[in-house]
Amino acid sequence: MSKPKHISEILREMAENPQNGFEKVLAQLPCMQTLLQNSRRGIEAGETSLSDWIDNQDVMQILHISPRTLQTLRSNGILPFSRIGNKLFYRRQDIIKILSDNYTMRKIHDYGSDK
Repeated sequence: MSKPKHISEILREMAENPQNGFEKVLAQLPCMQTLLQNSRRGIEAGETSLSDWIDNQDVMQILHISPRTLQTLRSNGILPFSRIGNKLFYRRQDIIKILSDNYTMRKIHDYGSDK
């Protein structure tokens, strides 16, 4: 039995196949334009370029946190990472996702009032 195809593979095949008539319709979709451009460059969907990875020092500077806080985020499974030797790397998308997932917009009651 063959492995099931990802939807991006199916759409790309449909867009590249001139026989089915869908290529003109699918080629107009913005997501398909991006997918086709990436596949032409040899980048499969889901892969990231090297510029999407940042190291420990950069993460600590961006988030204004200590090495221990960063270690806690890793240990608790909050921040995924990749290790090459003794060097740790993080994806920018993961950091942005953590920030957006924990974003709260609350009105601070009684801010500055003396209680």
